[in-house]
Amino acid sequence: MGEVSVRFLAGEADTGTLRRLYDSVFTLSFVAAEREPFERLTRVLAADELRGAVALTPDGEPVGALFLEWFADIRAGLLCYFAVRPDLRDGGIGRRLIAEATPRWRTGLRPRVVFAEAGDPTVHGGGEHTGDGDARLRMYAGFGASRLPLPYLMPELSPGTGRAADLLLLVAETDPPSDRIRGDLVEGFLTRYFARQEGHVDPDDDSRLKELLARCRETEFLPLLPLSGE
Repeated sequence: MGEVSVRFLAGEADTGTLRRLYDSVFTLSFVAAEREPFERLTRVLAADELRGAVALTPDGEPVGALFLEWFADIRAGLLCYFAVRPDLRDGGIGRRLIAEATPRWRTGLRPRVVFAEAGDPTVHGGGEHTGDGDARLRMYAGFGASRLPLPYLMPELSPGTGRAADLLLLVAETDPPSDRIRGDLVEGFLTRYFARQEGHVDPDDDSRLKELLARCRETEFLPLLPLSGE
């Protein structure tokens, strides 16, 4: 196959690459509840709410990706769509994507916090789509990520698929680095994330979301815990 290169997507000009990536990597790596419809991805990419780094073979075939969803008003990011084509996993492509993309986004955006999502290996284990959940957490841990003590669930990304639950909300980095994070910053991110994906949401009529947001208000600061759970 040869060594891959990393290309950064730039809005509508890269719709063709995004289409091939969606069909050959995303559909094999994420169940329906964990991926947005292709048409919505193209809109948010064009609106500058999404940044994408794609691993390409020498002949231009996309084989992996790491995306960042950006919430400019609170300078918060969410690492998402982190995937490598199943037959090429464990070959260093994921680490290459992180090593090239995160410094670029850190310098260009100067985020206060970057979040990430991961399946809880104690609940989900591994599978055809998700791969080795423990290995993914070890990789995040190697880059300094930690987890939040929250009962996390993902907003509904595709109409009718429901929310993916029993997940971990991770903190990949903070500025400045710390072993804790303000609860109101986490709440602000979650409120915007759910609203962006699902439209207007009213926590008073949404028990799971209400519980999640309430946990963010229990203390001024939430601790950032080791991914090992120790």
